[in-house]
Amino acid sequence: MTTMTFRRTRQVQQERIVPHTINGVTEMVTEKYSTAVPIPPRDWDHIVRGAVTGATALTVAGSIAWSTASIGDLLARTVEPVIGYAAAGVFDLAWISCMALEWLARYDRRKAKLPMIAGHVALVIAMAAVCTHGILQDGKGATVIGIIGALVSALAKGMWTMTMKHFSVNLDDRSQQWVEARFSAAHARLATAAIQRELARVEGATANMHAAYELPIAEAELTDTDRAAEYARSLMPGATDDELTAQLAAAGLVTPPTSTLLFDDHHGDHQDDHMMTTVAAGQAVRETVTSVVTPDPATMTRSQLIAAARRLDRQARKGRSARPVTIGTLQLQLGLSRREATEIRKIVVGAE
Repeated sequence: MTTMTFRRTRQVQQERIVPHTINGVTEMVTEKYSTAVPIPPRDWDHIVRGAVTGATALTVAGSIAWSTASIGDLLARTVEPVIGYAAAGVFDLAWISCMALEWLARYDRRKAKLPMIAGHVALVIAMAAVCTHGILQDGKGATVIGIIGALVSALAKGMWTMTMKHFSVNLDDRSQQWVEARFSAAHARLATAAIQRELARVEGATANMHAAYELPIAEAELTDTDRAAEYARSLMPGATDDELTAQLAAAGLVTPPTSTLLFDDHHGDHQDDHMMTTVAAGQAVRETVTSVVTPDPATMTRSQLIAAARRLDRQARKGRSARPVTIGTLQLQLGLSRREATEIRKIVVGAE
């Protein structure tokens, strides 16, 4: 026995390329045809969720209208009606906004806690205001009317809460901790980016201020040896690194390393004939002097780059050409692009 299954279908117009021949000449043409496409069954879960969401939205809208009318009439007794009704809208909008924030932080329990508490507090205040309005009305049963009116906001918040709980995803404790850890890492990156952006802005403003007022630019913190090397170079502008090394060694700030001697195995007793110097005396001191004058450009801030460019400009003016530092020199010595070197040269040299 064959079981027949009836399926709902709909006709869909489609096109296909087919050959068509006239007088022995074949061309490819477009042909339209209809085909039956099965209709999927109705997703009643989706339909019901949409209906509940719409009903919740209508309930919230009704709550806002009722609360605004009640509290606005209450406030209008002491202020202008326009101002009173405008202020009345704040009461329900407060707890509605708190619930929206709670929904946005549904995967972060720490952030969702404060909007949840604030939403309940705002709801209680709105209900108390509506109830007070009913109590102050003249007539029999005014108190009961005030209480019933206050429950409108409570029902709206209750429906909103249940709707959010239905759409939210419940995580076990370990999964929740994993999600919160990921959120913490993302927030840390955002905070770091904001700090770096602010630091870059401040450094740029500081460099512009120094350039505008020709103020001395603060250098990075130096050691005693570094300061001595810089001071020695300022006193001896034409001195070589060897001469500066000798000055520092004579001052006792550094101790030049002794020369390392290698001896011939066959003439161990004749040191003077088979001695080779492998490390020049004072090499470490010369490296210290050079590192002070030309620090690593990759780790320099804009202020330090400008200071280094000023030093290079002073050296260039004291040379044979007595000309300002060139863009090429700044590119070579500081590792800058041509645009960056041009901008810094304008700050250092000016309109020369």
